Amino acid sequence: MTDLTLEQRSALFASEIQETLDGSLPGDRLVASYKAPSGNKFVVRLEEAKMPLTVAGKTVAYLGCSMDQELDRAGKYLKTTGSKVTVWSKIDRTPLIRLEYDAAMRGAPISHWQIHAERGAMSHLLGHAYALPGRTVSRPHDFSSLHFPLGGERFRPCLEDVIQFLIEECGIDSKDNWRAVVEAGREKWRRIQLRSAVRDAPEEAASVLRHHGYIVESSVEEAEDRLAPLRKW
Repeated sequence: MTDLTLEQRSALFASEIQETLDGSLPGDRLVASYKAPSGNKFVVRLEEAKMPLTVAGKTVAYLGCSMDQELDRAGKYLKTTGSKVTVWSKIDRTPLIRLEYDAAMRGAPISHWQIHAERGAMSHLLGHAYALPGRTVSRPHDFSSLHFPLGGERFRPCLEDVIQFLIEECGIDSKDNWRAVVEAGREKWRRIQLRSAVRDAPEEAASVLRHHGYIVESSVEEAEDRLAPLRKW
């Protein structure tokens, strides 16, 4: 894999997303990789911005997803630097939920849910904070302005989590074999994230392996941990 170009790796990733969507949700769609207008980056996304989500064959909502792909700082591994998964309502064309990730995010959590809904009790809480000087609450009556943190760069949810949520919690139509497809995709995603986490803190991984009877030796001096992925919300 390391001998493939960024364009080839991004195209391969697009085919994996295509297989996941085709294997779990009914209907037709095309996922492809596109060169970004600026920078050495590719964007994996649906050709059409929104794909229908159905209940009993009737479109009730839409799903959109896109992932920004670059090479990591060593130039060896494909790295997702940003992603957006959005569910829109068919009724009013506004988002229902947004799962967003931006590795360069400042201020808000780099991985977060935004939920387009309202609840009086939450508005009441935010309103009290808004009334005090120096507080960061700026939109006390807008629930969707809140960013719910989701495990940062390494432990954030994946597309498969959203698909299962839509099927099991929202009743969206699915393919017969959707669970096997979703679980296989989720396993692959988490294994990739596990490898990335090991590169962040290799001595932690070595310590656990030694505890389980593995013989782990380093041919180099102990590398410093990459603290940013471990500390940033």
